[in-house]
Amino acid sequence: MPENRTYSEEEIAALLQRSAQLQADDARSEKKSQSAGLTLTELETIATESGLDPSYLHRAALEMEVSKGKPSMPKKSDTHIYVDRVFSGELTDEIWEEIVFELRRKYESSSSDLYGSTLGKGITEQIGRSREWRITSFSGVQTIVLFRPAKKGTRVELSQRVGVASTKVESILYGAFTAFFPALIALAATKSLAWGSAWLLALTALLIPVVYYLDTLWRNKKLRQLNETGDRLIEMMENRLAEGSSNAVPLEASTGGDSLRGDTIQEHKEASRLDIPELEEPHLDPVSTRSRAKE
Repeated sequence: MPENRTYSEEEIAALLQRSAQLQADDARSEKKSQSAGLTLTELETIATESGLDPSYLHRAALEMEVSKGKPSMPKKSDTHIYVDRVFSGELTDEIWEEIVFELRRKYESSSSDLYGSTLGKGITEQIGRSREWRITSFSGVQTIVLFRPAKKGTRVELSQRVGVASTKVESILYGAFTAFFPALIALAATKSLAWGSAWLLALTALLIPVVYYLDTLWRNKKLRQLNETGDRLIEMMENRLAEGSSNAVPLEASTGGDSLRGDTIQEHKEASRLDIPELEEPHLDPVSTRSRAKE
């Protein structure tokens, strides 16, 4: 095997893949549950040699760290729904401003200004490096968006309060409450407590599964909308980060290559000066000057 041979990118990727496969085979043959592992720096070297951008490796490592470093919040609880996202960059003031405008556009209601109420109006808060935006709608649905700095990025946590109890409990309560009024009418019409109670029990038993089904559909819809909001926020943040990276053009003070040289800067300054013609000194006639002196 020649030692001075130059391998192409495709051959390097194939060699690395085959090496990883051989190592995995050896680990399985030796009945090892885990391999020795690699550090992030070593993975960066392998990614660079394989033609991969190390920034994507950092992003993948951050997502794995967030998902495995701490138990991820459940998607649902009895009263809330949750959504987790990870942003690979830092939450700057410019990005935060755009996020607040987007959240206001999506969740705020103009009715809060008419009634002078805090309901339907977003509130921002900053605690240390963490930032939070929250709002409570007129129907009692509270939405909270929290941005917390992670080890190499920002963790975005969205939550909504979608009920005062679990779906089962709410279906019983709302079903009995809805059935109460028809049962009351039946009691007044028949003037019999037995008939009124029978109507109440029958209607409650009929309405409980209906309320349960509708409440489940509504909560799933709110969870889907919250997921879309999380995706939209991450998309905005990634686009803003990409725009900032593309607009950043470093200026080098060297004199070689494509750098901006000192003589070029001086020429630019001279070209930017206003071209104002110099004023000529007035010409005085000696004869007229002497005649004025005699006078």
